[in-house]
Amino acid sequence: MLKGTTRPHDKVWPLGTAPAHGPSRETHLVVILGVGPGLGLAIARTFAAQGYRTAILSRSKDRLDAWAQELDQVARSAYDAPPSGPLSLAFACDMHNLESISTAFRDIQAAWPEQFIGTAVYNGSVRIRGPFLKSTMQQLQESIDGSIYAFYTFAQHALRAMETHGQGGSLLVTGASASLRGRVGFPLFGAAKGALRNMTMSLAKEFGPKNIHVAHVIVDGLIESKIAQDKLGLKDGERFPDGTTWLFLAQQHPSTWTFELDLRPAHEHF
Repeated sequence: MLKGTTRPHDKVWPLGTAPAHGPSRETHLVVILGVGPGLGLAIARTFAAQGYRTAILSRSKDRLDAWAQELDQVARSAYDAPPSGPLSLAFACDMHNLESISTAFRDIQAAWPEQFIGTAVYNGSVRIRGPFLKSTMQQLQESIDGSIYAFYTFAQHALRAMETHGQGGSLLVTGASASLRGRVGFPLFGAAKGALRNMTMSLAKEFGPKNIHVAHVIVDGLIESKIAQDKLGLKDGERFPDGTTWLFLAQQHPSTWTFELDLRPAHEHF
């Protein structure tokens, strides 16, 4: 007669409170490329509110510095006794310049030599719209640069860092509806986003067995504009809320990982 074995069930965390997959909070770095006043900043603020160190990357460093100071204070409020050193820093990074991405990763590791990249968020994109016969090879190249070459470089650095420290982690990629279907006026954007999704899926299959969660998030819209605020029903000064989704993905237990989520306002027609 077969006898079963039992073991205590893993701790069940209330939704949104579980630790992020990968290094512990004290040593866990969250790297976000493509931080603007909308979605990118919302993602950074969500992780900072849990006490994680955040490295925010964008081409315009002047406004990043002020946001990094804000995020530092948000992260400190999550601790009874905050750790020493900065909890958020800004890094200049132009996704059209691949060496700029590599330099940013080196600078991040130099700034936090005792921390490990546990969550990496790729939020970069080039949205080109217009009739196909009026498009140019330069526009096609710009679209591919922003969704393929830049992501390839970002993912190489992030995944290599996670594989090296061996504690697991998450690579979260922001996509769009164009990742799944082509629309009139968006042939270049659709080509790049579709390729980005396929690359992301390949990485999810390769690195899942290595304890690294790779996920793709479909989200559309003009974030942090008056038009977007009106469409989403946000009041003046109210922030885009969807950063919680990226935290949810980073917190998932390896027994059940989501590869793809499609996010939309309740009243959007799709």
